[in-house]
Amino acid sequence: MYFRKLVKVLWVVPLLFLGGCSANNSQQSTKLPPTYQSALKAAKGQTVTYYGFGGSDTQNRWLDQVVKPMMKEKGITLKRVPMDIEDILSKLTTEKEAGTKKGHIDVVWINGENFYNAKKLDLLAGPLDGQLLPNFKRYINASDPDVKRDMDTAIDKLEVPYGNAQMVMIGSKQMFAGDYPTSATKLLDWAKKNPGKLTYVAPPDFTGSAFVRNIIYEKVGFAAVNNAPATKAGLYKAIKPGLDYLNELKPYLWQQGKTYPKTTAQLDKMFADHQVALDFSYNQMYAATQKDTGQFTDDAVTFVFDKGTIGNYNYLAIPKTAPDKAAAVVLINTMLSEKAQEERLELKYGAVIPPYSATKMPTEITNKLATSAQTNNTVPATTLADKRLPEVAGKKIPIIEQLWKEHVLNAN
Repeated sequence: MYFRKLVKVLWVVPLLFLGGCSANNSQQSTKLPPTYQSALKAAKGQTVTYYGFGGSDTQNRWLDQVVKPMMKEKGITLKRVPMDIEDILSKLTTEKEAGTKKGHIDVVWINGENFYNAKKLDLLAGPLDGQLLPNFKRYINASDPDVKRDMDTAIDKLEVPYGNAQMVMIGSKQMFAGDYPTSATKLLDWAKKNPGKLTYVAPPDFTGSAFVRNIIYEKVGFAAVNNAPATKAGLYKAIKPGLDYLNELKPYLWQQGKTYPKTTAQLDKMFADHQVALDFSYNQMYAATQKDTGQFTDDAVTFVFDKGTIGNYNYLAIPKTAPDKAAAVVLINTMLSEKAQEERLELKYGAVIPPYSATKMPTEITNKLATSAQTNNTVPATTLADKRLPEVAGKKIPIIEQLWKEHVLNAN
């Protein structure tokens, strides 16, 4: 899904040690407002900059048509700046090294390995929690796993969730005759009987990478991957049964697995044309949004594996060099509001499920999710929560992708 691009920016670490005075200067501007009310008062008349991936039309539409007017009502101007996360982190690192007290980025969309790197480089301000953000306290339990850890990195109140993502499978009702492959074993059996009718996007594409990890989970379990050392040798030993399975599946894939779709858009079209029977997404409501735009028909049915599928959250953070931390606090609280999150459930805004805790989910949103599941053949929210599996440490994902390339894509 567009919510994350895994990158490595640790090459910038040495820059942080080029002078003690720079670090001291940057510390002067790292504090967040003491309360939300003080932030709201100080932010009036200000412009808040939001930096994040700009490649999602639905995400951009939500920010421009929903969040921006909500901020305007508070007397604050929202400026959306599309930028790839590696460029954002590089910019933040340069600002910190230069001792910049006021940079350019107020709020950043971040997660996974990018958060791991930003935390390691001490780029983010905190604490972001229910004491400062009323909507965090109202809708999110601080003890939730995805509030405490982001891809196995302790969050330590340096970011807050604002979007919920989980891997789902989208099957053709016609091609599967209503009997969907809800396990790796069933998927392989079906592929053998229907050669050439399955494929997946090649990693490091985000969705393709998630599918590969989901298969690995099926074969060895999350614990085996999570407990393995973050080295090629250590991970290969742990995930080899999963790679062996993908090699067994390979000759029955489209083009006999000699090539794979390069983008999710390509796989979407192949699925829509019934060239293949299965599509994938990290957006639980993706089939519904595709039906709404006419890309998919009612033939598309969403399901998950019996043993579950991988889920994670998108997060928001405030850099230490943010020029207007008060406005940043107000923006995050606004994006977490029931009004903003309920609007985000609309198909034109991507139908993204809120990051709210199950015990704090507003009734109106629960009802909307239930209605959508019935109308669009998507998986009920309660089932998704029950089948949700955790992510492994972000630093392991590129290694798994490299092992797939070496032992599956390039295997004889």
